[in-house]
Amino acid sequence: MAIRRSWVVRIASDPVCRMWTGLGPLQTPADYVDPTPARWDGAGELISVPALRAIINGAAERIEFLLSGVSMETLRLAQEDVASIRMAECRVGRVDFDDAWQAAPIVWEWIGYADALRVQSRGGDGERNRSITLMVGSADTFRANPNFTYWTDASQRLRSPDDAFCDQVASIAASITRRFGPK
Repeated sequence: MAIRRSWVVRIASDPVCRMWTGLGPLQTPADYVDPTPARWDGAGELISVPALRAIINGAAERIEFLLSGVSMETLRLAQEDVASIRMAECRVGRVDFDDAWQAAPIVWEWIGYADALRVQSRGGDGERNRSITLMVGSADTFRANPNFTYWTDASQRLRSPDDAFCDQVASIAASITRRFGPK
């Protein structure tokens, strides 16, 4: 028996966006993510699903999904729905097919959150090529260690120009006691 596998991408935008790597529509049974049977749009727009990795040494994964050769309608919808896509949950799953091309239930492999959507439209030689790139961070992106922060007056003033909380930081050094508050 040959393995026939396709990939599905579900974006929890409003409305929910469902795409798969095959051609035409795909019907899948209900599961814990979609409580009712779902319809997935194909037509080859979803070019590929990048390799998925788990968090390693505190560096969370970021991936990009590319839709190329999209229709004008898909491009318009992407531009109008960009606000509902930001921070929407993105799931990647796989669907295996039997010898009669009947879809098995989806096996969910990865969860992330959408960061940004980039829409491009280029023309040349009398043709127009439209593409959409969705940047997604893994669910572990927010658990990665933060960058070091320097508590200086200058850095605090960049965040909040009228905040004087860090005014006296420069006068603090090892083995120096500084009294804060009213004198």
